[in-house]
Amino acid sequence: MNGKIKIIPVIDVMHGLTVHAVEGKRDMYRPVEDSIISPSPDPRLVLQGLYRYGFREVYIADLDAIMNRGENIWVLDYATRLGFCVMADIGKRGLEKIDSYNIKYIIGTEYIEYPHEIVKLSKRIVSLDCYDLNTKFLNTYVNVSQVVELLTKINIAELIVLDLTRVGSMKGPNLQLIDIVRKVYRGKMYVGGGVRGREDIDELKKFNIDGILLATAIHKGIILDAYL
Repeated sequence: MNGKIKIIPVIDVMHGLTVHAVEGKRDMYRPVEDSIISPSPDPRLVLQGLYRYGFREVYIADLDAIMNRGENIWVLDYATRLGFCVMADIGKRGLEKIDSYNIKYIIGTEYIEYPHEIVKLSKRIVSLDCYDLNTKFLNTYVNVSQVVELLTKINIAELIVLDLTRVGSMKGPNLQLIDIVRKVYRGKMYVGGGVRGREDIDELKKFNIDGILLATAIHKGIILDAYL
């Protein structure tokens, strides 16, 4: 891909606040501080800041819903009222939700616990939530290549490839993971985890991806463009 690529900011919400996700270790997540986007971790202020910088699409992960200990649906509602199109991860309950023009529910591979649920991934945006080169699927950890081969057969709408071990780390994206996935899956694809700046984005463009999910690099003011 030689043209511009879409940058999609990520907001992780826990206990009603925007938190800094760190390598998938949720017990280490703390409210965002020293962000160029917002003076506080209040998701409303973060969304307002993103809107001012020209972003119109956002990925919101409701960690309380994902962990089955509450929900922050009000954040999704506020985002749509501001004018955002939302990619929403609300955990397994997203399987029962119907996508609309301004909210698309993300279905993580880890939410698929039983074989009969696999068909529910058809025509949905699926997140391949990885730990290096493995992902949780059907209550076990398997190599991502096995899951991607299955996903190519069931007509998913779009794919998100997210290396949780690199989220919030600024260690750079997992290019080996993305290469493995891209060799099998040729559809619309987004990636996230570890992106440090424009050089990483230039490397990711070589995989002909459609967008990049970013949080830390945005809060630090490194990337503030909706397209690069």
